[in-house]
Amino acid sequence: MESWTPVNPDFEARVHEIFDDAQFIQHMGFVIRECGPGWVESALPKIEDFHKQQDGFAHAAVIGALADHSAGASAGTLAPGDKQVLTIEYKLNLLRPGLGDALRCRAEVIKAGKTITVSEASVYAVQEYAEKLIAKATVTLALV
Repeated sequence: MESWTPVNPDFEARVHEIFDDAQFIQHMGFVIRECGPGWVESALPKIEDFHKQQDGFAHAAVIGALADHSAGASAGTLAPGDKQVLTIEYKLNLLRPGLGDALRCRAEVIKAGKTITVSEASVYAVQEYAEKLIAKATVTLALV
């Protein structure tokens, strides 16, 4: 992981705002666990029935939303205070079914720029004390 220096000294508060102010994210139950310059750890602490698709796995849309929002928050840790980050593209690879009690996501900036930032997110299904990688996302974000 690359070492980044945030330009906004209040980047942690910014990340919490990114999660706390998004009503959809609140409705889904996604939370911030930890963050630092260029990275964010987030989670869906409990996969509820409404998060599941017809076969009982976490729905791809839930996994994608967690990956996308976490990647955006990781980019937000490096954004100037007067800029917002908006996803302009993302690619999601679903590697295995989302079978577990919870989801955990780790998102990291892989290229930070003045107008475009690219982050990568890994999503894990958590079952008791074991985790399995279930998805990888590459997210391109514009600073506006």
